[in-house]
Amino acid sequence: MFLLRRMAKLPLSILYVISNCVAFLAYHVIRYRYKVIYSNLKLSFPEKTEAEVRQLIKQFYLNMSDWLVETLRASEMTAEELDKRVRFVNTTVLERYLKEGKSVITMATHQFNWEWMLLAGSIKFKVPVDAVYMPISNKKVEEFVLKIRSRFGGNPIPKDDTLPLVAKRIREQRIIGLVADQMPSKDNQQKYWTTFLNQETAFFMGTESLPKMTKLPVVFMAVHKVRRGYYEVKLEEIAQPPYSYDNRQILPAYVRHAEKLIRANPAGWLWSHRRWKYQRGAYE
Repeated sequence: MFLLRRMAKLPLSILYVISNCVAFLAYHVIRYRYKVIYSNLKLSFPEKTEAEVRQLIKQFYLNMSDWLVETLRASEMTAEELDKRVRFVNTTVLERYLKEGKSVITMATHQFNWEWMLLAGSIKFKVPVDAVYMPISNKKVEEFVLKIRSRFGGNPIPKDDTLPLVAKRIREQRIIGLVADQMPSKDNQQKYWTTFLNQETAFFMGTESLPKMTKLPVVFMAVHKVRRGYYEVKLEEIAQPPYSYDNRQILPAYVRHAEKLIRANPAGWLWSHRRWKYQRGAYE
C-alpha cells in the first residue's frame, strides 16, 4: 500500500505511461482473464468479426489500466481538477429533486470511470454520494478504496446493510449510488431474469425494491469517455414515485439504459468479470 500511495502522487501524464505498459503486458504477456473477456464479448456481440472482437479486447485492456491509475490518482486529486475532468449533462433531472430537499437514487454501470463519476457527483451537486459496494476480500485494498470514495463527503454502504443505512441517511439528503449490473450470488433467491447483451441474465432484485421502499426517484447516470482523462456523464430519469408493487418498473428501464450505453461503447465496460458464470438452470 505504501507504493500505491506514492504512485498516487504522480501526475496523470506519468501514470498514463504506466497504464500503457500495464495494458501491453495484460494483453500480450499475462493475458489477464483473456478467455473470460473474449467469451463475454463474443457472446454479447455475435455479429462482430474475430478481428473486431480482438480490437475491442485491446481497447478494453487500455481502458481498464487507465481506470486503475485514474482511481489511484483520485486519492490525491483536488475537487477543482475532478470538476474539470468530469462533465455532467442534463443535470436538471437530478437538481430539481435536490432543490426540494429530497434524496435521490442514482444507478450506473461498471463503465469506465465510475469512480471519478461518484466523486465528481459529490462535488457537482454538493450532496454526498453514498455508493453501495460489495466488500473486497483484501481488507487493506478495501480500506484504501473506501477512503477514496469518502473524500468529498460520501459514506459508502456495504451491500448487506443497504436498506437500514439508506433509510437512516436519506433524512439528511443524500445521493445513493448503485452500480447495479453485478451478478447475484448463486444462492440468492431474489433475482430478476431478462435478456441482456444477447444472454439470459440475472440482476439483483434490490435494484427494484430499494426505490419502492424508500419512495425515492431514480436517475440513470451514463458515463462516457470523451478522451483520455476526460469523461461526460449524461443523466436520465428512469423512475419516480408513486410506484406500483405489482409491476416491474425500475429494473426493465435500468437494463434497457445499461445495454444501450454498453453497445454504444463496448470497450468501456468491465468485461473481465464472469458476469454469466451461472446459467438460469444452475440457480433454480
